[in-house]
Amino acid sequence: MYRLEVEVGGGDLAVQVFKILEGEVRFARGRVYVEDGKIVAEAADASSLRSLLHTVFRVLYVVEHVAAL
Repeated sequence: MYRLEVEVGGGDLAVQVFKILEGEVRFARGRVYVEDGKIVAEAADASSLRSLLHTVFRVLYVVEHVAAL
């Protein structure tokens, strides 16, 4: 099992968004969830983890730009 934690400093909006997405970003080979204020991606293999990380950072990018509005 591969696991990566992303800590978002001062990112309450990002954490809230990922709490909503917990049910959406879940599949047989991995998932994304929030634990202790960190965004956690877990996957069965490196390729699945890469895919999850792409999703995590894409959402963080959007959240950052929405928060700036």
